Amino acid sequence: MISLTSGRMSKRAGNVVDLDDVIADLGPDATRLLSLLTSIDQAVTVDLDRVRSESKESPVFYVQYAHTRIASINRVAAERGVERLALARVDLGLLSHPRELDVLRTLSELPDTLLLAAVERAPHKVTTWVRELADRFHGFYHDCYVMGEGVSPELTQARLWLVEGARIGFAIGLDLLGVSAPESM
Repeated sequence: MISLTSGRMSKRAGNVVDLDDVIADLGPDATRLLSLLTSIDQAVTVDLDRVRSESKESPVFYVQYAHTRIASINRVAAERGVERLALARVDLGLLSHPRELDVLRTLSELPDTLLLAAVERAPHKVTTWVRELADRFHGFYHDCYVMGEGVSPELTQARLWLVEGARIGFAIGLDLLGVSAPESM
C-alpha cells in the first residue's frame, strides 16, 4: 500500500488507484523501481508527477538516462573509430579525477551491497546502489570528457574502461531489479 501526494486514498471516497492503473500510467519499469525504493516496512508516499518527469527528480528516468549516456558514449567512440584496448594495455592509474574515483568507489561496493541485500532480504538496497551509481555517473559525465579535444588517447582508454565498468554495474543492478537498461530514450 502506498500513499499519493495528491491526498489520502479511500475506498469510500472513491479515490483508490489500482496497481494496474499505475502500471498503465507509469510503465512496468517505473512501477517496479518505485516499489523497490524503500523497505517493505516503511510507508511510501509517491508523487506521480515527479515520477513522470524527465529529470533528476524521477528515480527511474535518472537511472535509465545514465545507462543511455553510456550507450551514447559507446556510439560516439564507434563513430570516431575509437576502440577500447585490452584492459592489460590500459593505464587505469590515470583515473584520478574525484568524479572518476566516485564512480570507482561505488562500483567497488556492488558485491557487498548484493550480499547485504540477499542476507537481509532487502532489494531496496540494490535500488539505492543503482541510484547512487547513476548520481556518480552523471557527475562524471558532466565533469570528465571521455574523448575529444584536451583528452589524451591514454586517458580516453582509461575512461572507456570506467564507462564499461559502469555499464556492467547498471546491467547487473537493473537486471536484478527487473528494470530495463535502455540504449536510448
